[in-house]
Amino acid sequence: MNKDVVAQVVGFLSAIMMFLGTLNVKFEWLTAASIDAFGIFLTAGIALGITLYTIYKNHFGFTKKAKQQKAWLEKEDKL
Repeated sequence: MNKDVVAQVVGFLSAIMMFLGTLNVKFEWLTAASIDAFGIFLTAGIALGITLYTIYKNHFGFTKKAKQQKAWLEKEDKL
């Protein structure tokens, strides 16, 4: 899913670049290289977000269910 979202965003930006090119509107910073770099940045950002969320859920699960599960696991570990 991660790669699909990035591919859609990069494809959309590429289409905008081409459309603006047909209108003879040019931005020096909007190039194929900058779009590819943004795709890499977006991929890394999504991966970081997923990792941080996973760490949060595993270490700082403050929900009632998480607290019950932690207590049960600690009880089982002592047996």
